[in-house]
Formats: sequence, structure tokens, C-alpha cells
Amino acid sequence: MTPDEAATLHDIGIDWVHTFVAITNETFLLAVYAVAVIYALLVLRTKLSRGSKAQILTVAALVIMFLIALVLWTLDLANFIMEGKITLIQNPEDGIDTKYARALAFIFRLAAAQDALYAYMALLGDAIIIHRVWVLKAYYRPWIFMIPCALLVGSFIATLMLTYCVAVTGSEIILGNFEKPAFCRNVQTVTYAMPLATTTVATALIGIMTWKYRKISQPLAASTSNGTSKARRRRGERVLILLVESGFLYFLFFLIQVIEDIPRVHDWVVTQPGVSFAFQMYSYCSSIMVGIYPTLVVVLAHSKHAVIDKAATSSYTQNSGSRMQNSHQTGSHTWPQFKVEVETRVEDMELETIRAKEQGRN
Repeated sequence: MTPDEAATLHDIGIDWVHTFVAITNETFLLAVYAVAVIYALLVLRTKLSRGSKAQILTVAALVIMFLIALVLWTLDLANFIMEGKITLIQNPEDGIDTKYARALAFIFRLAAAQDALYAYMALLGDAIIIHRVWVLKAYYRPWIFMIPCALLVGSFIATLMLTYCVAVTGSEIILGNFEKPAFCRNVQTVTYAMPLATTTVATALIGIMTWKYRKISQPLAASTSNGTSKARRRRGERVLILLVESGFLYFLFFLIQVIEDIPRVHDWVVTQPGVSFAFQMYSYCSSIMVGIYPTLVVVLAHSKHAVIDKAATSSYTQNSGSRMQNSHQTGSHTWPQFKVEVETRVEDMELETIRAKEQGRN
């Protein structure tokens, strides 16, 4: 065996070990993701029985995203198996260098298809997040909501362009990134940057809403002795804080992808074995992360424990309305009436029933 052949065989062994570890980690996370999806479907089952179109679309998006993640996991397994089959079993008369190049070409073609599927998965996740912003009314003016909607449209266009790149080319991919042509590399960067921007805007809007909710609920909590109302306020506040914190983590997730996709950074990662392996682990679980966050958002929003105190909502609405009335009288301009509507499981529990129970306790 020549030194070149020995080096190639060593590279094959390293690829196999790294891929096996990455797939093992991906398999564990996929199982966690499956549990989260099943729980989300159980939470949404009452809505489906009522024929709510929004919930039907949400369920469809969650199921499609999970199926895409399952397909991506299957393709990772196929890459792992085919690399060993092509290099060690098929065509034993060919040189190891030739067979390794053939195996890489096969892997890169599948990687291109995976990139396109991943982009569509991120697109569905963005749609779920934006829908949650709309349901929460986490914006001051209607035109502000158009910002994440415009980002979603841009993400859709970039995803279609990436699909074109996959159909036309796709054999120049290293660590999940297009190397050639430059157009496809830039389009792929945009498909990472758009979800990053969408997450930033959505998380910021929900964060502002959380701050305003706390500002409203704390005076009400101080002025009432009703323990049930206080507990519901605290639960609602915790849910909103969880949405903000998880959104920040999701933002960091896409930020890493955008930074790694910078040519200079990507070239450096490729030359560092340890960093390259770490990013391979990250890449293999990326589809799971993209699916888990929207699923978590749906679970938090529809959990029966996510009860946002409607007293705070009505109080803020009344205060906003009085400010509007005063502004009309004085001729000054102030905020528009900002009605904080948080879709919670009050719909399932029936608001009047809750109030009746609270009156009975008092």
C-alpha cells in the first residue's frame, strides 16, 4: 500500500468514526423531537375536534417538519452506509483513491438535497413563529407585523433559489456548505440569514410584550388578594419569558450557521480537525433544532397551564383606550390602542366557568 493510499484509508476511517458519533447523537435528539411532536399533537387534539383551520395548518406544519427531519436522518444513514460500501466493497479492482472520490461525489449529491429540505423546514418553522406573533398581537402597529412577514417572503424566495441550485449543481459541498458556484453559496447564506432575522424580530416583539405584561400584571397582583389570579399571572409571565429565552437560543443557533458560512471562517473550520468534527455534530442535529423550537412554541402557547391573566389584558386595553381618548381631546399623538391578546387555554376552560369557580372560592 502506497503512502497516498494509506492516507486515504485513514481519512475514510476518520469519516466513518465521526459520522457514526454524529448520527448516534442525531438519533437521540430525533427521539426527543418525536416525543415533543407527539405531545404537541395531543395538546392540539381538542382544537382539531373543533375544526379550527389555524390549528389544522399548525398540525400539518409540525408533522411535515418532523417528516423532513426523519428524511434527513435517513439520508445521513444512507451516506454513512454508502461511504463504506463504495470504498470497501464495490469494485475491489479499483484504487482506493478512485473509490473514495466516488463515495464523496455520492455524499455531496445527497448533501445538496439535504440542504434544500433543511431550507424548507426552516421556512415552515418561521411561519409557525410568525403566526404566534400574530396571535399574541405582539406588535404596536399593523405595519410592524409586516416586517417578519416580509422576511418570510424573502426566505421563501431564497429557498426556491436554493432548490434551483440543488437541481442544477450540488457536487461542490463541504461540511454542508456550497463551495461552487458563488451564486449558490450566497443563496445558501441568505437561507440562514433570513431565519436569523425573522427570529430576531419575533423574539424582540414578544420580549417587548412580556415587559409590558409584567408592567401591567404586577400592580394588579399587588392590589388583589386572590391567590388563583396571582398564580395565573405568574404562570402566564413564565410562559412568555420561556418564549423569549428559547427564541434567543434559536437566534444563537442560526447565528452560528451564518458565521460559519463566511468563506474565511468556513475555510478555517475545514483545516481544524477538532472544530470540523464539532461542527459536523452541530450540522447533523441542526434539523432537529429547527423543528424542536417551533414545536416548543406551540406546546407553550396551547398548554392548559399557559393561562395569561385576562384582567391584565382588559386593564391595559382600557388604559390604552383612555389614553387614546385623551389624545383626541388634547390633539396630541400617543400610542394606538394596543390590545394584548394572548391565546391561552382559557378557550378550553371557558372564561365564564373560571370566573364562576373563583367567585365560589371567595
